[in-house]
Amino acid sequence: MPPTASLLMETKDVTQDAEAVFTRVFRTDFTQLGFAVMVLPAETSSRELRRHMTALKELLSQMHTAKWGEGLEYLSLGRFDQQNTTRLHLDGAPERSFLMLGYEPTQVRSEFHIADFTRCAHDLGISPSEFLRLHNPMYSPGAELLRQYLVSISDWREDRPRIVVINNSMAAQGTFGATHGVLHGATILSPDAQASRVINSTMIAPARFATCDPTMHVQQFLATDEISGQILS
Repeated sequence: MPPTASLLMETKDVTQDAEAVFTRVFRTDFTQLGFAVMVLPAETSSRELRRHMTALKELLSQMHTAKWGEGLEYLSLGRFDQQNTTRLHLDGAPERSFLMLGYEPTQVRSEFHIADFTRCAHDLGISPSEFLRLHNPMYSPGAELLRQYLVSISDWREDRPRIVVINNSMAAQGTFGATHGVLHGATILSPDAQASRVINSTMIAPARFATCDPTMHVQQFLATDEISGQILS
């Protein structure tokens, strides 16, 4: 982890911090984290949180267009109530993809994990995809290899709404538009069947990977009160 990096970004207006998020997440070297956590004011409602997410996505898309000549589109949107511990993993998506999660306040305590597997692969002299084939921590002892590349956050303001943006890519280094992805996972420290842990989940990617016009699905994502469902996938 870069020695001066702050893991949590306190913000009232995500549009003012979009450039910092882009720099951290859409990284082309290893001086940045590969993820960003934005902590929003406590009074931010669920629908406001989702509006912040879509506004941030549009700004990141503009920056991606300015840098690589191609905007970002949604591949999936959904809302889930989840209390499952997950090992370090990439979400299923194209080799260039980015996960944006909107966590609603919860009493369920968890520990958030990020592992810089592309940096580990670079240090081993192999590609990110080869690392996952040989050392995927979901299926092998690869987690031990990643120990020195691991960042864990146990006090990440779960009493407040948060937006987490994660580089979910595994494109080969040196290819046009390639950025360095990370693995993510979570350990649920205090499961509570009487409580909820709502995550608003979106996956975005360069427009070439989009298969449909998501406009109607985005409006549904912004307006719905339903959870535990995939709106666009």
